[in-house]
Amino acid sequence: MGLIGNIISNLVAKWMHAHNDVWKTGIYGVSGVLIGLALGMYAEPSIRLWVFLIVGAAFSGVISVMLGNIFTRFDLPIISIPFMLVIWILLLTIGITKGDSTSFHAITFLRRIDLWLFDQLPLTVFEYIKMFGSILFQENLLSGLLVLIAIGIYSRISMLYGLWGGILGMTIYSFIHGSLDGYHGLNYVLTALAFGGFFIIHNKHGFIFASLAIIAVGFVDLGTVELLKALSVNLKGELPSLVFAFNVVTIIFLLPLKLLPSSPQTLRLNPVPLYLIKSPETNLKWYRRWVGLNTRQRTILTFPFNGEWAVLQGNNGEWTHKANGQFAWDFVVKDEKGLQAQGTGLSATDFYAFGLPVLAPAPGTIVAVENMVIDNPPGEATTERNWGNYVVINHGFSEYSELSHFKQGSITVFPGQIVQRGDILGYCGNSGRSPVPHIHFQLQNTPELGSNTIPTVFAEGLINGNISTNVIPEKNDRVAILSVKSKNKFTLLGKEGSTCTYIVKKGWLKSKETLQYGTDAYGTPAILSGNNLLWYLIERPSFIEIRPDFKTIPSRLFLSGFIDIVGNSLLLPKFLQDGFEWDNGRVSLNNDQWVVETNGKVISIDPKDGIYNVVIKSNPNFYYRIVDKKKLL
Repeated sequence: MGLIGNIISNLVAKWMHAHNDVWKTGIYGVSGVLIGLALGMYAEPSIRLWVFLIVGAAFSGVISVMLGNIFTRFDLPIISIPFMLVIWILLLTIGITKGDSTSFHAITFLRRIDLWLFDQLPLTVFEYIKMFGSILFQENLLSGLLVLIAIGIYSRISMLYGLWGGILGMTIYSFIHGSLDGYHGLNYVLTALAFGGFFIIHNKHGFIFASLAIIAVGFVDLGTVELLKALSVNLKGELPSLVFAFNVVTIIFLLPLKLLPSSPQTLRLNPVPLYLIKSPETNLKWYRRWVGLNTRQRTILTFPFNGEWAVLQGNNGEWTHKANGQFAWDFVVKDEKGLQAQGTGLSATDFYAFGLPVLAPAPGTIVAVENMVIDNPPGEATTERNWGNYVVINHGFSEYSELSHFKQGSITVFPGQIVQRGDILGYCGNSGRSPVPHIHFQLQNTPELGSNTIPTVFAEGLINGNISTNVIPEKNDRVAILSVKSKNKFTLLGKEGSTCTYIVKKGWLKSKETLQYGTDAYGTPAILSGNNLLWYLIERPSFIEIRPDFKTIPSRLFLSGFIDIVGNSLLLPKFLQDGFEWDNGRVSLNNDQWVVETNGKVISIDPKDGIYNVVIKSNPNFYYRIVDKKKLL
């Protein structure tokens, strides 16, 4: 009966033009399944019953589509609300069989096992394990144990919340009811699972919130049972409460969270968007990546100078760079002896940095310039106009570069001017709060002077002679712009419309994966795969970065080798040189095949056609091999 109810509900939803992606999840058939099972439990078998099943399942399909359209506006799940609305109407119409309306009928042989175990185990232990079986409409010990094991296989977080929900549910029930007589824990367990990392992200606040929801379910469920008893006086049996409490509490607790603005910096309780929900562990990975994308630096920065400079003061410096200004650097030029100046050092012109060009660290638009502050004699500094001569550049994404202490009258740009990476902004000076000629650099979140600095990395560069990526220079580091040239150039950009098909082997599983080069909805270059997987292609000066979209999270539901290859980020060099090395990789030319080794992966690439073959050193049972490539028309 459950299968028939499922088919009817899904067909009705399809007929009503339910959203196809949502329909494929099977959510519209859930209430149909439950209606079929409930009618078989609470109504006398008859031809009339089958008619009610067909009508009820169809009605639940209609209500599911209706509620889905309404609840979608708030990103709320319909859960099993259609089932509750329909089953009560049907049972009141068709009549209820006599029996215990607060629990479900057990399979006969399992009932016998239960009776034996009931005599062997303490009542609390027996009821505790048994309640997990109610998820499958079977309240017996074996079913409960199997369901608990299945939950543990699916998610350890879910299992912990389920166990906690059972303990807290039994405690609440005993407190309100006075004993465990008539106890069934379906609503408690479902609520614990729903708020245990499924609908909201698991953290300490989520645990407290889930506990409050479980307590609320206890009061709502027992109150509902008493109300239904009063309404069932003239019926053969009592109208069952089923999962009414779970549905009511879930919606009441979720709605306020869904109405709050999404802000990773301020929210303690973070609901998971319905279209992204997977296991609690996967939801947690999604959330961490989402927070990272919302808080991470978007601008690709390079050092704002030519040649080698040294870090005089870094983040959280010993003199300045404190509190809101902690993420900043002061750069100077030193000779082989570590000196900043030649001669007496009494004149600004004695300093190696004075008068050297200052470059734009990234493309952007000039938003503010000060060019007329007098340079200080070495050893002196003014605090009245402490930024001296400065340039502020808007890079977009609410990120602004602020460069200070230019030489008086040397700035060559003006507000509104668009600059590219490496364009000369002016020349290093000693204006403002600057006792020695140097460049002050910081990335901030507004264009005003003294704005809050934000955690910053330079995309690439030479650090103490070594090629490094994602650089955070420290005091006394010697740094320089990375310059790599080669006639063998590699890129994954400009391949829109092309596809590559690969054989993927992960353990004993083998399948094909097709990658398509295209763009996201906003025109950003990307690689797309099945199951809505997407990776962005980000061009750095010397590298191509492949970075997953925040929704592209590993899952057991699909077999994607590219997820394992990319991880959180994959850097591939744009200029191929045999023996080229950086902090996380190396390039070699083997039998006319370019090979990149990075982060434990060996990637064979072709300058024109892209990635050919990938193996993971730590996993001999993994490989990724191209079998076909073509250009789509």
